[in-house]
Amino acid sequence: MAASCDLHDVDPPELQFPFLLDKQISCPLRLANRTDRTVAFKVKTTNPRKYCVRPNNGVVPPRSSCTVVVTMQAQMVVPPDLQCKDKFLVQSVVVSDGLSANDITSQMFVKEGGNVIEEVKLKVAYVMPPEPPSEIAEEHDGLEKVLVSMQRSVDNGRSTSELSSGSVSLRSAKEVGSPVGRIVKSEEFLKAAGPAMATKTYAGPGEQSHQLSAIIAKLTEEKNSALEQNRKLQVELELVRCEARKQQGAFSLVLLLAFGLLGIVLGYIVKK
Repeated sequence: MAASCDLHDVDPPELQFPFLLDKQISCPLRLANRTDRTVAFKVKTTNPRKYCVRPNNGVVPPRSSCTVVVTMQAQMVVPPDLQCKDKFLVQSVVVSDGLSANDITSQMFVKEGGNVIEEVKLKVAYVMPPEPPSEIAEEHDGLEKVLVSMQRSVDNGRSTSELSSGSVSLRSAKEVGSPVGRIVKSEEFLKAAGPAMATKTYAGPGEQSHQLSAIIAKLTEEKNSALEQNRKLQVELELVRCEARKQQGAFSLVLLLAFGLLGIVLGYIVKK
């Protein structure tokens, strides 16, 4: 649904930019003249340094339209909660036929000059960027592999009665022609495999949170054990150093006594 005034329609009514760091993002803006007269327009913004508008003014012939491209400059910081307070203002005024974009002046959009100015206000919103097609294809291929593996298990002798308490008819994925059909049969197949298999294949947020908490607890325990082992090794090393110093001191004392006795014996021999 487009935003409108008496002179023109503006589509979309809200400028949405998929937010990506260090990358320029463009959003097309379509202006449609609703009247049988020539309309001049001008696009303004509350943050002109952040956005580039091409063209920022122009002329739209009667019952015609034009496209304005709004480009957001590359952003270096992610805003809190992806909130944006920037706004745009599209002004329009009736002008004489045959007027070109080069003839547009800022005085045409001054209300004090007696001009009848129509305005449309637009908000700016940040949205999450779309998921790359390659990732979607990988998820679909992964689902197909799971289904083929489960189908082989069934073909090898596991009956539907062993997989489910109810009566479910299982068919090969090859029997389903469209992608929608494959998805529907995939859901039926998972239901037939029982809650345990569904839980194992599609872990919910609660289970993922529990697994993450268990991993964090295990890593913390291993860290504390390593720190305790390191402390024990340092204590043992200090004890070894103390023992070595004691042995070195005792050896020096024995050596000194030996030299003393040797000196006394040599002195006695010389006197004789």
